[in-house]
Amino acid sequence: MIDTVTEILDEYHRDYDIYQKLEQDVTDIITTLLEVNHIKISNMTLRIKSEEALKNKVLSKAKYNHLDEITDILGCRIVTLFESDVDKIFSLLEKTFEIVEIVDKRKKHRVNRIEFGYTSLHLVVKFTDSRCALVEYQKYKNILFEIQIRTVLQHAWAEVEHGLGYKSYFEPPMEIKRKLNRLAATLEILDEEFESIRYSIALYNASIDKEEKVLKTDINKDSLIAYMNNSPVIGEIVQSVADKYHYQITKDPHLISQQKLVAKLNSQGYQYIHEINNDIIKHKDTVIAIGSEISEHINYDSAYVNLYSAVHWFSFIPVIINLVAGHGGSSEEISDDLILETFVNNNMSIFNVFSMKKD
Repeated sequence: MIDTVTEILDEYHRDYDIYQKLEQDVTDIITTLLEVNHIKISNMTLRIKSEEALKNKVLSKAKYNHLDEITDILGCRIVTLFESDVDKIFSLLEKTFEIVEIVDKRKKHRVNRIEFGYTSLHLVVKFTDSRCALVEYQKYKNILFEIQIRTVLQHAWAEVEHGLGYKSYFEPPMEIKRKLNRLAATLEILDEEFESIRYSIALYNASIDKEEKVLKTDINKDSLIAYMNNSPVIGEIVQSVADKYHYQITKDPHLISQQKLVAKLNSQGYQYIHEINNDIIKHKDTVIAIGSEISEHINYDSAYVNLYSAVHWFSFIPVIINLVAGHGGSSEEISDDLILETFVNNNMSIFNVFSMKKD
């Protein structure tokens, strides 16, 4: 047995550089797969088994004679945000590598749980013959490596379970078993709920592609973007400023977060898109004047104006109305001329105005 361990460790040291190159190439290939297919993950880690871990595995298993019989010298773990992405990623990997073995530890539909909440998809793969025909991959021919795919919640369970020191081949007391089963069920429910919310958000976003639907929605970043993208009055306002100062119109949604427009509009009493739309139409000329005032007095070397600036320009109007009304005026009697005059007189000191043109 000692001779076998020594031989395997010698092979390990001989091939270590190859495994390092394999680690980098696998990282690049999978990263590209995920990016091209627009799959967001929590994280991906790759590791080469340490010499000590390899030695312990060979001694404990007593079944290996050569390094190429051990499938996890290189291991890759992909942690997804959503459960459905596990199968999507598997489908991509199946087209990219040759799948040698599949161990599906997702036990959602199994009645008898032994490992309780631990769920993960384990693959043993290697580079395909066609890929190995390329000179840069020839050295990987017949090298096996492992890929694990699991969700964030599944990964959290595995980490906590490891921290508890619980081993599935021991039969825990009934009370502990009940607790573990409840936790396992809770994690599965959470994964399912996140999937449901993800689907609902997709449906919601798909439903606000037309102005009449947008107007009925509550104010949030997505609905604001959809509204401004489709609103004729917003287009007219920004186009007017663009024509006056020879700007090109661009779209940078970072302004919405930067200016905290959702929170600002909510604090001003606006809950739905149609409410701000009505007031923007009512004060259209004043919004244009405010946009022009900003462009006139704040000199930025830019040829662009941001389409989403229109709602930012509008957001000064409720502030001014409240300011004037607080000094004895009636909000219903405050004219657009007074609004603009107040803005011009106070924009630098009170409103901290700065250009929203894209650099």
